[in-house]
Amino acid sequence: MSITGLSDILREYSRLRPEGPGTPFARAMALRVVAGAVQGAGLLSLIELSTALASDAPSGGLGAGGWLVVLAVSAGAGAVAIYHREKSAYGSAFLVMRRLHDLIGDRLTKLPLGWFVSTAAGRLSRLVSSGAMQVGHSYAHAMTGIVTDTVAMLILTAGLTWWYPPLGAFLAGCLAVHVLLMVGANHLDLRCGRFREPAAVELAERIVEYARCQGVLRACGRTECQGDRALAAALTEERRRARILLWAEAGINIVQGMSAQIIAVLMMVLTVSWALSRNLAPLEAVAVIGVSLQVVQYLTNVGELRMGFLMQAPSISTAAEVLDAPTLPEPASSPALPEPGALELDKVVFRYEADTPVLDGVSLRVPPRTMTALVGPSGSGKTTVARLIARFWDVDGGRVRVGGTDVREMTTADLMGQLSMVFQDVYLFDDTLEANIRVGRSGASHEEVLAAAELAGVSEIVERLPEGWETRVGEGGTALSGGERQRISVARALLKRAPVLLFDEATSALDAQNEANLARAFAELRSRATVLVIAHKLDTIRAADQIVVLDGAGGVAQVGTHAELLAAGGMYKEFWEQRDKARGWALGH
Repeated sequence: MSITGLSDILREYSRLRPEGPGTPFARAMALRVVAGAVQGAGLLSLIELSTALASDAPSGGLGAGGWLVVLAVSAGAGAVAIYHREKSAYGSAFLVMRRLHDLIGDRLTKLPLGWFVSTAAGRLSRLVSSGAMQVGHSYAHAMTGIVTDTVAMLILTAGLTWWYPPLGAFLAGCLAVHVLLMVGANHLDLRCGRFREPAAVELAERIVEYARCQGVLRACGRTECQGDRALAAALTEERRRARILLWAEAGINIVQGMSAQIIAVLMMVLTVSWALSRNLAPLEAVAVIGVSLQVVQYLTNVGELRMGFLMQAPSISTAAEVLDAPTLPEPASSPALPEPGALELDKVVFRYEADTPVLDGVSLRVPPRTMTALVGPSGSGKTTVARLIARFWDVDGGRVRVGGTDVREMTTADLMGQLSMVFQDVYLFDDTLEANIRVGRSGASHEEVLAAAELAGVSEIVERLPEGWETRVGEGGTALSGGERQRISVARALLKRAPVLLFDEATSALDAQNEANLARAFAELRSRATVLVIAHKLDTIRAADQIVVLDGAGGVAQVGTHAELLAAGGMYKEFWEQRDKARGWALGH
């Protein structure tokens, strides 16, 4: 969703607060209004006091002493209102942050898995950390100041109009012009924010990428930050946009500041001229000038706070993008599975981009408790097939069936219950080894966890770590090697005991121990589950009950066993001979 104005930001804020007169948000808003009304009334009582002193007669039904009491009461009431306003505003800010986290967390459980591989997912971490804090901060400070100062100005304008109509009318006209200038500045501010945000996001992604790729960069002798052209380009672009934004915001501030100062000067000139023409007493003129200066302060405050408020537009826009992201339609319940463990793609068409089908009429069937190897050139759609089975996205045409049932007719929970997924990009939580394996089935007994760990080769990892099962693996599993992380992922799949396993075999060479552990675990999984493997290793391909060769043009080139496909010749035979030759390559040959 594109945030195009202050009204859009306020509308998004309304989603972050529960409605109703008794909510903390309603109380906070009421206290903001009360604080502004008390401040405005206090300043008006100052003018009435000056009139009573100048005329030595009651003004508005009260003498000078009475207005002094009103002024003192207003000051005390204002202090109390501001205290409770700030207390309530901070409480509301924390509630906004918590509700934002709750709404996003709830939405994430409903979004299709494909959303998480999009660029939108990259902005999510920024939103739920610094972005949420900034949104809450703006709610506590910017919203509070804007409402309070605006109410005070409205009270002053109405009071001055009643006290001296020409003065009130002039002030109302000046405020109207100032509001028009602020509306123009609002649109310019939003354009500035949208102008810089893509560069800031790109720079953040390049910094993370650069940090993660230090091993590769250093191995290639590229240790300098300037050596990475993508990062250097992102830095240059972000700095360029920041400079443009700095000048634009400086211009906005100058225009707003000049507008407020011009209003103050005009108010003082008119007040003095009316005093010289004896329409106002000198003491009244002094009081009006003092009030005029306070109005200027209010205008300046509102302008500055408004800018701070609008600076949250990118975070609010990202939040709206997450909360409004389309979810896949889901039935209330799943039908009975007529063929548990079976997988089928029936004339499947799928596109990442409108004009480029990745899969174009693909059909394949994997019988229950058999192993099918997917092979094909890079970009042929092997990973896409596995992700469509897991319903990362819905197909553009055809059907994907799990257990004989279209995945679109199954609830997410039931579909995920049928699948175990072991992909190359294994993610481990910053928790213990045992807790990470239990992700497969949280209610499993300790003995079942041990059995799965033993079969996947995790027990060997446990034995050589000082803290054993209580060893924390670090964020993303960074304390472990890639092979060790995949062992834990396989142990999860063993523990889950799902009828179907989707396995993306590692393309990199593993050490002999890891190879042996994975082979043993794989044999166990094959004995009781349907296995669809994106195969890269010759031994895995040869052992498959069925091999499906994708042609790289969106279709299926060949289907059969290893022996059948070699005998038939064609694409698979060429692929096999190339891989076999690469495996036998050695220095000196």
